[in-house]
Amino acid sequence: MEDMNEHMPALSDAEFNELVKIIYDKTRIQMTSHKRALVTSRLSKRLRALKMDSFREYIDFVKNAKDEELTNFVNAVTTNKTDFFRENKHFEYMKSTFLPDWEKNFKAGKVKNLRIWSAACSTGEEPYTIQMTLHEYFGANYDKYDIKVLASDIDTNVLAHGRAGIYKEESVEPIQENILRKYFLKGTGDKEGLYKVKDILKKNLFFRQLNFKDEDFDIHTQFDLIFCRNVIIYFDKEFQKELFNKFHRYLKEDSLVFIGHSETLFGVSDKFKYVASNIYKKI
Repeated sequence: MEDMNEHMPALSDAEFNELVKIIYDKTRIQMTSHKRALVTSRLSKRLRALKMDSFREYIDFVKNAKDEELTNFVNAVTTNKTDFFRENKHFEYMKSTFLPDWEKNFKAGKVKNLRIWSAACSTGEEPYTIQMTLHEYFGANYDKYDIKVLASDIDTNVLAHGRAGIYKEESVEPIQENILRKYFLKGTGDKEGLYKVKDILKKNLFFRQLNFKDEDFDIHTQFDLIFCRNVIIYFDKEFQKELFNKFHRYLKEDSLVFIGHSETLFGVSDKFKYVASNIYKKI
């Protein structure tokens, strides 16, 4: 069998360190040495696409590249691990605690709309799970409320996947059968093994590219909930602090941010108080 590694250009220590710096400068994502094989493999595909023979040539190119190759570069090195109903306790908390409180405040005239941000949405499983949770809670009353869900990511490839809303059978396995039938179309013929999100979940859901490093996110609303789960582990402490200061500004009073099960805001921000498992309230 032919060894694919024979055709993979070598990446020197100096070149890897240079790529790590470019990645950090462009995204604030920290790449450690154990990601070296991943970076080599993924960027080798970019070298082949550009008909380049060495990482040195690619590094010099990407340093001076315009938007398109910078986008391809970022897409190649970012990680996109996600599932439907991942860390389901957060969606259970939405249904059992947050949404009843929000509905009570709406009826009392204290709130006018519901805004939720999936801040690193990857291929769309999280924002579609948010939408399913909202529809299951509100039922036929969903359309009576002013609801909008923003789904953002730095990677344009995963955003395109999310907008399309088409998933393989193994991706939808975490979804209960009755919920799956309710919100997805099952593919047949040449589409067998695929599931497509129904339009009901796409309504009021907006996908857009966003880089957390940007000074201005160009978002002109405040949110009731921000999901930023399993993301800050890729950032250093200084940038975590900077990011959650921004999130604080984008949250309404007493609103919530959800982070991943292995993450904490301890030592990151004193502008939030712990409410429940990896759920923090703006103070």
